[in-house]
Amino acid sequence: MEEEKRETTPSVMSPADPGSKANQSFPSTTQISRPYFTSSEISYLHSKSIDDNHKTQYNRTKHQIYQFAFQIVKQLKFPLRVLATTMNYYQRFYLFNKFHPKEENVDVVDLERDPYIVTVACLFLASKNEDCIKKLKDIQTVANKLRDIDENKKVKELPTTSSNGGNSNGNGSNSTYTVADLQRKSIMSLEFKLLQIIKFDFNNGATLSIKSSDELVTQFCKKLDINYKLSLFSWLINFDLISSPLCLSIPPHCIALAIIIIALNLKPKELKMTHELVDEEDDEQLNEKLETIDSYGDFRCPEVLVNEGIIYILDYYIHQYSHSILNQYLPHIDAQTGKEQIFKFMELKSRFNDLKILNEYSCSSRASLQQDNYLQLWDYSVPSKGTGRFMLGNKRRRFAKELDEAIS
Repeated sequence: MEEEKRETTPSVMSPADPGSKANQSFPSTTQISRPYFTSSEISYLHSKSIDDNHKTQYNRTKHQIYQFAFQIVKQLKFPLRVLATTMNYYQRFYLFNKFHPKEENVDVVDLERDPYIVTVACLFLASKNEDCIKKLKDIQTVANKLRDIDENKKVKELPTTSSNGGNSNGNGSNSTYTVADLQRKSIMSLEFKLLQIIKFDFNNGATLSIKSSDELVTQFCKKLDINYKLSLFSWLINFDLISSPLCLSIPPHCIALAIIIIALNLKPKELKMTHELVDEEDDEQLNEKLETIDSYGDFRCPEVLVNEGIIYILDYYIHQYSHSILNQYLPHIDAQTGKEQIFKFMELKSRFNDLKILNEYSCSSRASLQQDNYLQLWDYSVPSKGTGRFMLGNKRRRFAKELDEAIS
């Protein structure tokens, strides 16, 4: 309980001399990072940050953003983990900030509302976090070319009011900047907000030894001696999931193992590949590998967390298979069943109905969610006006108590 109080309760520090010139309170807060959220918490946060009539637009925009970020990563030759971290930050940002559809951004100076500028800020921070540092100018150049924006165009920035009531332009008059200059100003402001949102937890909730899920999928496949076809199938599933909120719910090693378990159960026969297999295991050999998996003993993955990943992945493809990357690598009709591929995911989901997953009784009601100060709107001005202290958390709030409950 003491940890929760430190995490969410702000304190106020008064000046040492009440009669001094600075006779005012200075806000101070301490928060512990919470890298993982329950589905109830994510739904609650989205209910405040995304209007009901914008939910479809948010999902459509997120798909476009994923393709946009992927093209930047590809052109700058960043590893895939930069894309994964970018999407993690992007989705985390819109848990605590209002989503505004692109068509509402009519003013060029209101760039912090533009999802594409938010994406560039997320990618800029992700590149530094993943040790793939590029100058912001280089990232902007690629992003603007993809969007067909003339970054050297001169625009007049209107005077804006800062949080303390003064004029942020300094002289109170209109100033002329290039589009790139205004973008850079907004990106740096967004980066400051992102750092507060993630609570300066650059591990994304994972330990230093745990890498991104795409690298873990490859490593786990090698450890289990899984053939190239199933390894590629697993990698494609992970590529689809990068744009999903699953990374906000369970750790990357649990996601990777859940993907491999699904691949070993589905055993695709007609995956499009550029390389032919020399020796391919039969179904009996694959079943033996599946039976020998010890999720916690071999991979340090709690079984209930892996189960959560399995259920989410199957639901994801049941509802979004037609829009997935995996759809492009599998035939429309499965040769073994004579049905569409989606039915294989539905059949597998029916076999996994009895899987144990984490309960959500600690945040099942809206009243309990409203009482959680961590889930309220964050005041970004606190560190500027007073003191903001951020501490690392090594697990999401519900893991310890409910994990024991699920296992017992």
